[in-house]
Amino acid sequence: MKSTPKPETDRSTTRLFQLRFLILAATIWHIAFTTAIFVIGRYQLLPNQFYPSGLFAPDEVAYQLHCLDLARILRNEGLLAWATSPNQLHLRLYSLPLVPFSGWKTFSILAVEPINLLYYLAILAMVFKIGERVFDYQRGLIAAIVVALWPSLLLHTTQILRDPLLIVAVLFLMLSVVESLSRQLSLRRALLLGAGSAVAVITIRIVRQPFWYLIVLAAGTAIVLLTVRAWREKRVSPGAIVFAFLLIAAVAITPRFQRYFNNQQDSKIERTIVHDQVQRLPLASQISASRTGFNTYFDENARTAPALHGSLIDTEIEIRTLGDIIRFTPRALEVGFFAPFPNMWFGVGRQLGSSGRSLAGIETFLTYMVECLALFGLWRARRQPSAWFLAVFIGSGILALGLAVNNVGALYRFRYPFWILMVILGAGGIDLLRRILLRNRPAVT
Repeated sequence: MKSTPKPETDRSTTRLFQLRFLILAATIWHIAFTTAIFVIGRYQLLPNQFYPSGLFAPDEVAYQLHCLDLARILRNEGLLAWATSPNQLHLRLYSLPLVPFSGWKTFSILAVEPINLLYYLAILAMVFKIGERVFDYQRGLIAAIVVALWPSLLLHTTQILRDPLLIVAVLFLMLSVVESLSRQLSLRRALLLGAGSAVAVITIRIVRQPFWYLIVLAAGTAIVLLTVRAWREKRVSPGAIVFAFLLIAAVAITPRFQRYFNNQQDSKIERTIVHDQVQRLPLASQISASRTGFNTYFDENARTAPALHGSLIDTEIEIRTLGDIIRFTPRALEVGFFAPFPNMWFGVGRQLGSSGRSLAGIETFLTYMVECLALFGLWRARRQPSAWFLAVFIGSGILALGLAVNNVGALYRFRYPFWILMVILGAGGIDLLRRILLRNRPAVT
């Protein structure tokens, strides 16, 4: 007589099959979406929004040439020349699938789809794992599906932007800390997560150096919460100690190697701020330099397209002292969480025209709903240090963007790592909100 499988085994098998099916579906979906964007650009179905290569940002038109050049260097001059040639890290990675076609003089988003697909799947996998650790399997699945279908994020993962790489690095760092706060780590697991976190920290430093203060704050928050957890449980986990040590070491040592990162940050666009120099200034001066940089660039573009100036917000604000930062903080939180405001949802955007503004309006309205659900999710997981870690990182990141970024388009894109984490908390809040609504619903007689 055959033994009946245990219910837990059946559940695990079903979940594994479900996850594999969803990974396959996500792969097909991303390839199909990228192909559709390429066709729209190739046949100029939306000529004001997309270039023939499928790209939509003017910066990317210049970047595609750098990708082709890096592919040529790798094929003709070797790995060392490719790795040390001054250029941005994300373009270096995008050049890899172009190597077999380095003789080509044209570029398309289909050529870099292998890299973008890996980014996309990695983002979804880590969103699922963070959601599962903080809440449960179902909440992780809901969060991953929402992120997978979010239109503007999906569009950005078809381009040659640095954002997907940044999001992957941030999410891995978040996942590592969440794991250390949610379970007892073995020494082997702690070493793997610590080493991976170090790579993530270095990647974030290279890809978007102004995020560095947030990484320092995240590491400090993680150490405090790990200490509180050890105190509450009356025991110290060797794995947690190893992970904490590796995380602290990565954050402490990484800035000392900045001179070696410069050729991985080199930009051919003159308007790019030299962040290594800016970070030597006082905090208020750094914020002022960031805001001035956006003002200068978009003022120049507004001379030929006045409507583009509408992307700027609070241009009259000047940040000179710590007192200015404190006084501007409430407004910065308002901008960070709620911009673009409803009066910005209609008009003409710089890159995607009126259709881009309308899409941003729809997404922003949905973002308001996600933010409300995130509050319920935080309350549901209020006893878990990992939920508070995510909340602190989200809040500090949104505040930093509200202070330093006064262009709505850039703010919208820079906010993705924090918005994704809000989706995870929001997925956890769905059940709590439903139970509250059902509890308050009058009984049917």
